[in-house]
Amino acid sequence: MERSQEELEASNNGGSSPNKITGSVDEEVENGPLNLRLTTSPEFLKQIESLLQQQEQDSNSTPPAKTKPMSFPISKITIGEWTRDAVYEQDLKAKIYFARKKIMWECVEDVSTTGMNRKIEIQWGDVLSIKPWYHPHDQTGILSVELRKPPTFFIETNPQARKHTQWQQLYQDFTRNHSASRNRIHTLHFAPGVLQKNMEKLVSGDRFWSELVKVHFPTLEHLYFYDIGYGNSMNNMHDGNRVPR
Repeated sequence: MERSQEELEASNNGGSSPNKITGSVDEEVENGPLNLRLTTSPEFLKQIESLLQQQEQDSNSTPPAKTKPMSFPISKITIGEWTRDAVYEQDLKAKIYFARKKIMWECVEDVSTTGMNRKIEIQWGDVLSIKPWYHPHDQTGILSVELRKPPTFFIETNPQARKHTQWQQLYQDFTRNHSASRNRIHTLHFAPGVLQKNMEKLVSGDRFWSELVKVHFPTLEHLYFYDIGYGNSMNNMHDGNRVPR
């Protein structure tokens, strides 16, 4: 007795329809784009569920990586009448602490005076806006920082080689004519590539900076802290000046 064409095709495919996968089948999924059927069993579904649960547990058990503090050299810093140029790379440093939410400008005093480090410390929350700028030819960078209130000042105490620096707060501004206590804008200059590389790290390290860099600089037109309610008017000899935009 002659066999039909369908029976011959079924025989050539192991006795099953060419569009089905045989085995212990509880559910058959409709043909996909490749005209193939996917069959799933309870065991298969349990394996997928177990794998997804394990991935979720691994994700929840892994704490987010902490962003390490940043430290990079400043070539020059200007705050009002006070300017400091770095002779050596270690003379001026910008330091940013993510856990403590502080930024610092550290400078080494002339050996002929104290020979000790001094620093200006700023809380993140006191930074109103920042403006990075890169020279198109040599990629030197300039960073302008607008502050809401005056920073605090520190001097190194009991310096020892290969020991962590110990700091003592100063209650008097060490910059010329107390410039950092009066002027709201700090201007930092950087060697080629330094600012650009570290700004990328900064904005990716914390959302605070990625949002702050979008803020228009400056947020306030006044140049001096006195103009916005901080400081002594006797220290402000240029009342009414404006921040250059």
